[in-house]
Amino acid sequence: MSSTRRGFLKGILGTGAASAAATTLPGCAPDINPAPVTDVTASEQGTVDILVSRYPDLEPVGGALTVRVPGEQVPLLVVHSKDDGAPNDFSVLSSLCTHVGCPLGFDGKDVICPCHLSRFSATDGAVLQRPATVPLQTFAAEYNPNTGVLRINLRAGQSDFPAAVNGQVVFPLSQFPQLRDVGGSVTGVPSGYGKRIFVFRLQDGSLSAVDSVCTHAFCEVNYREQEADLFCACHASIFTREGAVTQGPATLPLKKFTVSETGDSVVLTGVA
Repeated sequence: MSSTRRGFLKGILGTGAASAAATTLPGCAPDINPAPVTDVTASEQGTVDILVSRYPDLEPVGGALTVRVPGEQVPLLVVHSKDDGAPNDFSVLSSLCTHVGCPLGFDGKDVICPCHLSRFSATDGAVLQRPATVPLQTFAAEYNPNTGVLRINLRAGQSDFPAAVNGQVVFPLSQFPQLRDVGGSVTGVPSGYGKRIFVFRLQDGSLSAVDSVCTHAFCEVNYREQEADLFCACHASIFTREGAVTQGPATLPLKKFTVSETGDSVVLTGVA
């Protein structure tokens, strides 16, 4: 393994974890030039502005940059995939492979894991080559060719889902009647938070609301209706609808939100 790649692993994972990751690299792995690492602070609104001209490794088409944001669990991989002078010239994805969490590189076309050669689409994070089976998370971003600034929105959400305002998300029961019924559930990504949440009406009639970020390697869990649980496809951790771990490798519960109920709505607090 080249000193460049070893330095990249250390920069992202730390010395001990980098040594562990290095042992998994196959001898025939291509010498991917990993994106250099930089630290950027997000605004209070959850946006990160990058003046592209300041980063010569990102500025040309085919360039890439690994961005660490204080408070965010996973670094971002920013790739310059094309040069059409359009807002989508750049893509922003999770920088960690969904297979065993190795830091990712970019070959100018695809996102590549130097550990086991998984490949992902630089556009939407889709898996192009195994052993990884779970796509990369993508983040909303828009490039302004007039200012040369790429703005990443870490708290972007769904337009058809209630937004988080001052740490609260309100679900009017007139719009989400499924939350009245035992076994009913709602899932979506609130603007102002940027991560998927789940709200469940449990069998005893109480309500539960949890975050979707697996506490093992920060992949997204999905709800399995037949099993009535939350499953992480990256490494097979399983959680209850109340967030408790029932199967590892995860050892910590999912983040929970406080849920209250009025006559006409369900209110989540702590969504920040």
